[in-house]
Amino acid sequence: MITNKNISSHEIVGLYTKIEESPNRTLTMLSGKIVLETKNMISIKTNKGIKHVAKTVAKTIKLQLPSGICLIGGSALKGRPEDRITRLY
Repeated sequence: MITNKNISSHEIVGLYTKIEESPNRTLTMLSGKIVLETKNMISIKTNKGIKHVAKTVAKTIKLQLPSGICLIGGSALKGRPEDRITRLY
């Protein structure tokens, strides 16, 4: 089960997200469903189409988990999803 403590070792594709904080004001409050994750980017499907966001630009990301809400820094998600599983914090 995905929780706040183990979110970095799970797949985030398919989760609903909202960018809470970013130096780029056009990305702040961007929300939708994550449809793709690469090493440095996440793709979010919004009402206006798919937006590609660099993980390092998204300072705070809110993820809707089955067990509740999780706030995480975009830099904590940096790296390939398959390599993030083995990373120790």
